[in-house]
Amino acid sequence: MFDKILHASDGSKHAFHALTLALAIAKQNKSELHLVCVEEVPYLPEVVEEDRGAKETAARRIHGVLQRACTMAEECQVELHTHVIAGHPVRDIVRLAADLKADLLVIGARGHSALYERMIGSRADRMMQLAQCPVLVAKLPAANAAGPMFDKILHASDGSKPAFHALTLALAIAKQNKSQLHMVCVEEVPYLPEFVEEVRQATGTAARRIHGVLQRARAMAEECQVELHTHVVAGHPVRDIVMLAADLEVDLLAIGARGHSALYERLIGSQADRMMQLAQCPVLVAK
Repeated sequence: MFDKILHASDGSKHAFHALTLALAIAKQNKSELHLVCVEEVPYLPEVVEEDRGAKETAARRIHGVLQRACTMAEECQVELHTHVIAGHPVRDIVRLAADLKADLLVIGARGHSALYERMIGSRADRMMQLAQCPVLVAKLPAANAAGPMFDKILHASDGSKPAFHALTLALAIAKQNKSQLHMVCVEEVPYLPEFVEEVRQATGTAARRIHGVLQRARAMAEECQVELHTHVVAGHPVRDIVMLAADLEVDLLAIGARGHSALYERLIGSQADRMMQLAQCPVLVAK
């Protein structure tokens, strides 16, 4: 599935968990694995002078990250290509992924408060929005690179084109790892009583749409010779998908990215980003 993988590291605990996962995937797929560290360059000239003294510290930190990463790669018997660039983390990581023609971008999730994420936006979400390849976000320690990575996978679908791209990836990963594959469709339930009557008529349409999505998904699974377990729940997409992922104890949540304007994403937040923040397992976002 993945011929070329890029892992972006800031040296955090989450980043090294993501590297463990990237190494395992690279070893399994015999992929070309790249790692990038970005030394942030401030935009304001007055800050540049103040920040000059911190450059040596940053260089030593990046050197330490690369040393540890190369040791991990050597232990896994995976060749690691390293890159250090000065610039903006999101913009330059996405640009490098495009230049390398990477099939997968693997990053670690960084924790912030919910208010911070809504007002500022997470880097993981911005990379997911801008990257042209699938993005895998790791949160918890990954399994040892020697064994199968994903025993149980949950794919969440809204029937969109990105969702079916995510299903294609989920099927390939499930087939490769002999994983148990689950798929969920959520019929959204409005919270405000005055809207219930208005949407009641749309319930039949939604049911037919979900039925069509499930039929197409089962046909795809049959072609791949992968058994697919399907779930339909009524509720809130983010909350109930994350809850089901926890109940099933899945190792991977595969979802499609939905496009919105940058302003919408900053003010409201994307469902993909909220799932990345709330899910306890790695999240694979396909475009």
